[in-house]
Amino acid sequence: MNPLYPTLLRRYLSTTIDGILIIASFIIIPSIFYQDSELAGIARIIILLSMLLIYEPICTSKLCTLGQFITGIRVRRRNDYRKISIFSAYIRIIVKSLLGLISFFTIPVTKEKRAIHDFAVNSVVIL
Repeated sequence: MNPLYPTLLRRYLSTTIDGILIIASFIIIPSIFYQDSELAGIARIIILLSMLLIYEPICTSKLCTLGQFITGIRVRRRNDYRKISIFSAYIRIIVKSLLGLISFFTIPVTKEKRAIHDFAVNSVVIL
């Protein structure tokens, strides 16, 4: 298999779409509890933790995130292009979250357009 690798812009767009979804959820869902500010605050914490700890890792390992779906990219194991494990997805999001934009600096200079968080779990992003 000779996969095609997405550009930095496409990967960044995917991450941006997921970020917008997270921010929208963070704003819209707690607004249901607008009369109870304490409950709205709890809802925000739950949403934030859910998006970071459930949405990205589970969607990336089982299906794909909304951003990945819209941009047509998928995260796969580098050696056989199968879906990454849930454990790898968690490690990947932790490294991605800790390094932020720094993680994307390796994409333009690597043959397979891999970010640091891809190297951490031996994954690759393909079209």
